[in-house]
Amino acid sequence: MGRTRVIFSAEQAAAALWTYGEDELADRAMLIADSDLPSLWVWAGDHWRVDHDLPLKARLILDKITAFAAMQFLEGGVRPLAQERRRPAKVMPERFRDAPPVPPNAENQAGMQG
Repeated sequence: MGRTRVIFSAEQAAAALWTYGEDELADRAMLIADSDLPSLWVWAGDHWRVDHDLPLKARLILDKITAFAAMQFLEGGVRPLAQERRRPAKVMPERFRDAPPVPPNAENQAGMQG
């Protein structure tokens, strides 16, 4: 059995960062190369568990693990998100809306089998 991975696009990571008040990181996340994403997927998968050791007061949910994985990649570590609660989606800037999903075969194309 292989490692758990949480699969997301750079645009989805940017939207997750914006959602939790990380505006500057959200803009930077839009530039994450597709070739870098598999390492973020593995990191997110390794922390997608009850004993995640992430700086959270509330429960871990998918967009938070996505934001933390991008933060780890962009800053070389994690810290508390700028805010624990989500911003309202209706005020999300257009550039972060409707982030395209990762194609179903992207994991295999990235050499991440097993």
